[in-house]
Amino acid sequence: MNSWHRVAGRWLEPWFSAYALAGLLVNALVPILIPVTVEPHGPVAVAVVISAFFIGQLTAPFIGSLADRTNTQRQVFLGSFPIMAAAAVAFGLSRSVPLWVLAALVAGAAAGAAQTTGSVFIVEGHPRSEWDMRIGWFRLTFGAGQVAGLAIGAVFADHHASTGWFVGAAAILCGVFLGRLRLPHLTAAGDPDAPTSADPVRRAHPVHSATAGPAAPVPARHHRGHDEPAVQKGELRRELSGPFGIFLLTWLLAMIAVQTILNVMPLIMKHAFEVPPSKTATYYLVGSVIGALLYPVCGALAAKIGSGRVLAIGMIITLAAFVMMAATWLFHLPGGHVIGPCALIVVAIGYPFDYVGGTMLAAELTLDGQGSAMGLFNSAVAAGAIVGAVVPSFLAVRFGYGALPPLAAVIMAVAFLVGIKIFRGRPSVPAQSARP
Repeated sequence: MNSWHRVAGRWLEPWFSAYALAGLLVNALVPILIPVTVEPHGPVAVAVVISAFFIGQLTAPFIGSLADRTNTQRQVFLGSFPIMAAAAVAFGLSRSVPLWVLAALVAGAAAGAAQTTGSVFIVEGHPRSEWDMRIGWFRLTFGAGQVAGLAIGAVFADHHASTGWFVGAAAILCGVFLGRLRLPHLTAAGDPDAPTSADPVRRAHPVHSATAGPAAPVPARHHRGHDEPAVQKGELRRELSGPFGIFLLTWLLAMIAVQTILNVMPLIMKHAFEVPPSKTATYYLVGSVIGALLYPVCGALAAKIGSGRVLAIGMIITLAAFVMMAATWLFHLPGGHVIGPCALIVVAIGYPFDYVGGTMLAAELTLDGQGSAMGLFNSAVAAGAIVGAVVPSFLAVRFGYGALPPLAAVIMAVAFLVGIKIFRGRPSVPAQSARP
């Protein structure tokens, strides 16, 4: 136990607690409460509102780039929480699809801002040798927020969804204060500590915390690695035709598959497996607790075997879960009310492998800047979610929500085949090289 506390004390930072509240919204309130709230208006309305949330998240690259150029990462990160809270309140008060769409757009943009700038504080505020472990623990807090949000869903999803939105809003608003706790100050672009072609090293201002000593060198925004030249924006097209392009396509397809299920999981469980929304939230909470504990494990595993292999493991686990759901619905297997929730738990367990592996590949592969890299990565999640909401909605209208798991399984299998080449990469930095 003492050993665990020492490890956690080394990698966890107090401001991570604010990031957990973004997880509460993105991975819990949105997939549980939006479908339940909007369902009376039909599958297409559900798809439109969910798509609006992720369209809002497509602003992530612009927000990340703008925050980088203006050195306003702190303001953007902290300002996102009251906006998310206000949008959650609007969801609870509204009764019309247009108002829900507006609230979803605002919530998505604010959540994208929090996720993008939060990731930037990791990759620009710490040495590359620490990225794997820090991102693992960072995502652990995101998963903890998801668990809290699912608990809200388990209590309120069946009959009091509006109250669930209000409770979630109150929790999210706390991020304004929690996010200030020892949040790193990043060096402004263009000042004496900013990277140059002669000295391509970025330095953060000292952070006085239990997990950080004096300022340490980390990769520059426009820097591929410590010894490689800066990447210019004009080279992005060339990079997209290489390994990064393969990764982005793989990730996009994987997210389409995952979001096909997660976007409307309470409705899939209700209509295909006869599991009510509150119990769906409870089952997914169980899987998310396990998944949250796996985030640091996945970070350490990425350092040991490579982020590509971690992503592959996650995709295989997720594919197995989708096949379980699909087979149960297609062949009318007995015990669907048990198999469906068990498969949902497996999806939650596989997601940390997916996300940590994908996050590390996004950080490792060449892009025009770390802020833009995280923004583009989050936008691929958003784009996958939009496609995974709109296209399956028409399938649900015609065949029912039970038709979505077979579709998700096929798309995930295609994603795995596309990404085989990038799964074989070696770990970039051994875990032992992390700075004490």
